Amino acid sequence: MPIKDLAVPPSPTGRQMPALLRILPISFVNFCTYLGVGVPLAILPAYVMHQLGYGPVLAGLSVSSQFLSTVVTRSLAGRMSDAIGARRTVLYGLVSALLAGLLLTGVPFLSATPLLAYVAIVASRLLLGFGESCSGTGTITWNIARVGTAHTAQVMSWGGVAAYGAIAAGAPLGGVAYGAGGLWAVGLLSTLAALLGLAVALLHAETPVIAGVREKAGRTLALVLPFGAALTLGAIGFGAVASFGGLMFIAAGWDGAALLVSVFGLCFAGSRVVFGGQIDRIGGFRVAAIALGLETLGLVLIWLAPAPLPALIGGALAGLGFGMVFPSLGVELMKRVPAASRGGALGIYTVFLDLALAITGPLAGLALAWFDYPAIFALCAVCAAAGIGMVALCRTPREA
Repeated sequence: MPIKDLAVPPSPTGRQMPALLRILPISFVNFCTYLGVGVPLAILPAYVMHQLGYGPVLAGLSVSSQFLSTVVTRSLAGRMSDAIGARRTVLYGLVSALLAGLLLTGVPFLSATPLLAYVAIVASRLLLGFGESCSGTGTITWNIARVGTAHTAQVMSWGGVAAYGAIAAGAPLGGVAYGAGGLWAVGLLSTLAALLGLAVALLHAETPVIAGVREKAGRTLALVLPFGAALTLGAIGFGAVASFGGLMFIAAGWDGAALLVSVFGLCFAGSRVVFGGQIDRIGGFRVAAIALGLETLGLVLIWLAPAPLPALIGGALAGLGFGMVFPSLGVELMKRVPAASRGGALGIYTVFLDLALAITGPLAGLALAWFDYPAIFALCAVCAAAGIGMVALCRTPREA
């Protein structure tokens, strides 16, 4: 007997609600999790340095420990989604995010013992990393099961809008909370976000766990590898804009150091809302190739920009392009993966994005020993262009 969705009852005529209306509540759950990620993001490094008295290395580790946790647990979260159900996996993630928020709330009360306070911060970040893995992967697989594989492009597009929109909203909200009450208020806001996500998730029923033989991890990795490589080549440009866009503006003496990142992010999210339907119309591979070409053009414009406006136009084009890479390739990947292994494959696929964002900053920083800021974007343009070739490689097994 199929499981009934408590939050989306059929209409009196017996017809289901539109797919988008079934996708949005679960995507909102993901928004709540990522809001907890974004709220303390800009606060913690300064707190570790100025309140606890530690140096920049430990300050950076206080943030990056979460991303390390996410990288390590993404694949596990995917396998959990396949084995115990996507909703249950999401609930585990939300409870983990809730505990992370509670730990962060208690940090100021440990500040008399800086080492203990720092350990609590890192433990909070590690829990949040696991929560992000479970929510990011679980909400996508849960939504696909709710609305069907025909709507995979919509599911992935709205999943990204929720995640990156929450991080963008979380940073200013965290600043307001910190100004009003200090770090405990930041932790409380993160806790409330997780509670809201739990409340929404509990209103929706689990979808059946898909029976069948699951691919071995090695086989799944082999299937995902070319798709993940293409995603990585595109994500390098994203990482460079986030890490060095503002610094490039400052080095050039231009006003509005945060504008490039903001324009990129807005166009990134907007592309998924406006152009997500093109994946089903013209095919994921074609969309991915066009998107990477657009990103390449945008990065070239940033590289050659003689003034802020051309750089901002380049950031807009790069954001529009990269915004479509993850869902377009993800749709084609899901077509190749057995349904019973969908979560595991999605987890591995997302790891490539996590790794790209984690390594781009340090590698680009090393490259600055030989190049200036604009040249970093030239190198990223080369990577995005190489991604187009990798997309062609992704297609070959299917056409063989």
